[in-house]
Amino acid sequence: MMPKNAFFTPTRKLVLFMALSLVGVCFASGMVALRLPGRLKKAMKPQTPKTRVKKTEPLPVIKKFSGLVAKGDVIISLLTRNGILEDTARRLVEAVQPVYDLAKLRAGHAYTLETKDGHLTKFVYWVQSDTLLEVSPGVDADFQAKINALPYKTKRQFVRGKIEGSLFETLQKAGEKPELADILADLYAYDIDFNRDIQPEDEFAVLVEKKYLKGEFVKYGAVLAASFKNSGKEYRILRFTDPSGKTAYYQPDGKAVRKMFLRCPLPFMRVTSSFGMRRHPVLGFSAKHNGVDFGAPTGTPIRAVGNGTVQQVGRDGGRGNYVVIRHPNGYFSHYYHMSRFKAGIRSGSRIDQKEIIGFVGSTGRSTGPHLHYGLSVGKRGFLNPLSIKSPTETPLSSSYMPLFKKSLLQTFALFQAVPVQTRRPLLPRNPLEMRHRIRTPIRFSPLNF
Repeated sequence: MMPKNAFFTPTRKLVLFMALSLVGVCFASGMVALRLPGRLKKAMKPQTPKTRVKKTEPLPVIKKFSGLVAKGDVIISLLTRNGILEDTARRLVEAVQPVYDLAKLRAGHAYTLETKDGHLTKFVYWVQSDTLLEVSPGVDADFQAKINALPYKTKRQFVRGKIEGSLFETLQKAGEKPELADILADLYAYDIDFNRDIQPEDEFAVLVEKKYLKGEFVKYGAVLAASFKNSGKEYRILRFTDPSGKTAYYQPDGKAVRKMFLRCPLPFMRVTSSFGMRRHPVLGFSAKHNGVDFGAPTGTPIRAVGNGTVQQVGRDGGRGNYVVIRHPNGYFSHYYHMSRFKAGIRSGSRIDQKEIIGFVGSTGRSTGPHLHYGLSVGKRGFLNPLSIKSPTETPLSSSYMPLFKKSLLQTFALFQAVPVQTRRPLLPRNPLEMRHRIRTPIRFSPLNF
């Protein structure tokens, strides 16, 4: 029989004690874990880091405006109606004044402006078709301004054709703009009346500069040479710059194209009453008509026929609104029945040839809108302005003639080398339209170089 305490030997007691100790430690750890604070429990758990979201500033409010200057617009009203404060507008005008006078805004010219949170950041005004005024906030001042010229690409083009209907119609059929007709009429204003003298089959040839911006045609530049055959007589014109730097248009013999007087103060007109004896349309009796009446719509610009000084500006019952200009060598030009005068025209004003002095109207003794134009000189009195041979300006110096003749021959050799051709129009899908277009062929011949 085993002794009473034979099972609990020293070795077994030691093993039993260690086992009970281990169980006690595990139990105690579990109880402690159950009693841990919630924040410690969370700390013991793996957590994903949180990203802090920054508050974003609101985006700036940018506004852009564009439009055309309206008739009667002033710069202050133009800016204020587009959201610019009046005080800001006045500071802008003052800052820009040394560069450009914004009081010279012209109706029809384009402008753009840009604001940021109500503050003006950019203002652009088209001074000319190739010139921009750019205004932006300055560093040392409120605003800074500069004039920029657009980078045009200039091409020379040769255009030639025969008159069909009118010069306007012929050039339009050739794909040209009406402005080219105005340029030619202005160049030949001393010799050809494009309203009365033009005949069917008259021929013209022009070497002209064309200006392009980003591949698009914008406007015509200078006419380098021109030829116009009117009623069998050819009128040639060459643009020539002499060694002294003077540029002008000359005839083949070196005489200046520009003369003392234009044939007419209106670019295009119709004669409604000639110079000489006539029955007065208002008073009813016969009397000498000391001028020529040109019918034209009210508001048509009237140009001074020559350089001079304004002698009289006024209004009376017969002449209505009238202007008299004194020219060199004792000549006077007379303009009656104007609707109004151009701003700034007053007695003593210096006037350049082709400068606008007023506008066609029907004031005074008049039966409708027209211009009465007269020309007088000293004791000879009034002359027929349509028959007078106007003196020319100073001809080209004889020392420059060899160089001029060389340029003349080289230029007009191109005119002979390129014949008048007929461009057949593209055939449209509509047979009726096709038949109409074939009846009016287009004669032209371009040459780019």
